Amino acid sequence: DGKADHITARRRLGAVNDTRVQTVWASGVTIAYSAGKWNGCPGKIHIFDQEYVFNHLHVGDSVLRENKRRLLPVVLGDHGVALAGRVVSLDKEQREVDEKRKEQSRIILARCKNLTASDLAAFCGTDVPADLHDKITAAAQRVELVKQATVVRLKRNPPLLPLGGLTNAGGLLSESIDGVSESASQLVIDHMETHKLGERGYAWLEYGTSHAPENHCPYCAQHTTDVPLVVAYRAYFSSASKALKGRIDDLWHVLDALSAEKLEDLVAANDAEFSYWANLCEITVAPTLSPADRASIADALWKLKALVGAKRQNPLEAVSLGSDQSCIIDAVAMLTEYNERITANAAVIEKARAETADGDLPKAELVHAKWLALEEKSKEPVKSAAATYEAADRRLEEIKGEKASAQVSLTTYTVTTMASRQAAVNDLLFTFGANFQIVDSKTNFVGREPSTEFAVEIGTHKVKAGDRSDTEPSFKTVLSAGDKTTLALAFFIAQIEADADLKDAIIVFDDPFNSQDMDRQFQTTSHIRSICAKACQTIVLSHDPRFLQLIEKHADNAVTRSFQLQCSDAGEGSLHGWSSADELQSLYVQQAELIREYATHVRILKGHSINAVKQAIRPFLEDHLRLRFPGRFADQSHIFDMATTIRGAGPADPLATLVQDLFALNEYTRPNMHGGAILPEPGELRVHCRKVVNILGGY
Repeated sequence: DGKADHITARRRLGAVNDTRVQTVWASGVTIAYSAGKWNGCPGKIHIFDQEYVFNHLHVGDSVLRENKRRLLPVVLGDHGVALAGRVVSLDKEQREVDEKRKEQSRIILARCKNLTASDLAAFCGTDVPADLHDKITAAAQRVELVKQATVVRLKRNPPLLPLGGLTNAGGLLSESIDGVSESASQLVIDHMETHKLGERGYAWLEYGTSHAPENHCPYCAQHTTDVPLVVAYRAYFSSASKALKGRIDDLWHVLDALSAEKLEDLVAANDAEFSYWANLCEITVAPTLSPADRASIADALWKLKALVGAKRQNPLEAVSLGSDQSCIIDAVAMLTEYNERITANAAVIEKARAETADGDLPKAELVHAKWLALEEKSKEPVKSAAATYEAADRRLEEIKGEKASAQVSLTTYTVTTMASRQAAVNDLLFTFGANFQIVDSKTNFVGREPSTEFAVEIGTHKVKAGDRSDTEPSFKTVLSAGDKTTLALAFFIAQIEADADLKDAIIVFDDPFNSQDMDRQFQTTSHIRSICAKACQTIVLSHDPRFLQLIEKHADNAVTRSFQLQCSDAGEGSLHGWSSADELQSLYVQQAELIREYATHVRILKGHSINAVKQAIRPFLEDHLRLRFPGRFADQSHIFDMATTIRGAGPADPLATLVQDLFALNEYTRPNMHGGAILPEPGELRVHCRKVVNILGGY
């Protein structure tokens, strides 16, 4: 993968110079690592090592979610990897697009306080209307209207100005009574003034006239026929004349009610009323009279009032507006228009008052907030954020569809592929002599990335990979360390054998032998030799010369080479020819010297450690008994197997007296079979070394 950390993390402690690697391949190409990077890759490489196990099968005793994800390419092959990669790619894009959408939502919600996350999609998809300002005003009025519902229901409408017959003032002033001359009217007025009758006299004369018998005076009973003054009384106090006087008086009172001071008060009161209602409903055009308008109206009405006063003195006498006609008409027109606006807005006010019956304050506030949010949307940064959010939201829906389709394709492919790969793994497990197999393998789409699921079946029992329990059987406890290595190796071999381009691939086995019994060791080496025949090149790395000997002694010597990697004190690594047979022969002698020296003098030979002495006991004793008694013990059999065989032969066996020592040595050295364990106690170690020497002396 070209990563430098595979090398930098393993740099020799205290190293001064940069790490360098140079490899030469059969094609003649040199692949080198220098200055922190590789200059290329020799081709496809399959590697089985602890990293493979940790990545694809288990970490320690646990099968993690990450293991299940990384196992998917192993069981699906290149085409399956491409299908799974499509799912993963869409999932990654989905997270990125969703994060972009969330980022925009934070910008929007910060500016639009009353929006919630669930409102965003609809908000971003809504166009800003051209009449937004009007809608905001109307919504604000609606909120205020609902808040003041009780006051609104009780509050009166702004009143009309009391115009009465003001609009026909000119006609009224010029009006007279048919059949009643102006002289008759003047005759009555003069008579009242002559006798100083005053207002009470006017009422007295009207009363007398209406109750006087026809042609008789109600006071002296004389005939009144053709008496000019009485005739004038009857005309002057007729019902028509009385009605005319009433209209004139009404106009007088209207003008009195519209005096400058009173008009000022009426208009000011209405201005306050309309200012209140303007916050609650859409007042079309609020009625108003400017100070200049009010001044001209007051002047015109004052002049009109003087004319009406003259008309009151002689109702039957026509009075002309004269030169004041124009200003009076204008004043009346302004007052009429003022009242018309009041009337027009009264309908709006009544409609608002009716709406309070079903007022819903939360709903009204929500509508208002919606329009305010759209006002923010018309400006930056919400404008751009909303556009980006909407595009991201649309893309998310597309991704969901594409992802579902990709998952269907992957699932369809895996139905057959998983079944065949499971069969291949189980065939290998059978070959390795494992007492378990894998079952129920399938693809799982729970989580961000697809992964694999499988169970281990032992007899009639199933244990799901990934299940953990401290009290019940689980993957941790049902498989031994050797079983887990065998399972990982089976997956690896099944993977590479399914590779259509295996002939061009390089296979690396890094210490594949771990806690395996003899049969599995043989099967491992057998499969490695089989792979050698199919792959371009196979490299096996191990610390165990006996395991390498199993490969080497049955391999084709024409194409097989063995090397030892050596490193100088200066940190220079190099490959040198190596023979497993020579190594094992020299090792046997070296182990014998180590054990004898310690048994005799409790001394450690130069270049070795106390732990090396203990680790030498088991392999030396096993090699010694096989060499001393050829054919009696199986290749690679352990001390326990040998002691069991001797004990089974009975007391007549020449090695019968050594059985207890063999079992004791087996128990003592077992913790060190694969390295590790605690540092041996010197006294105890010497006792067991003497047992080995005793066995050598006996035979």
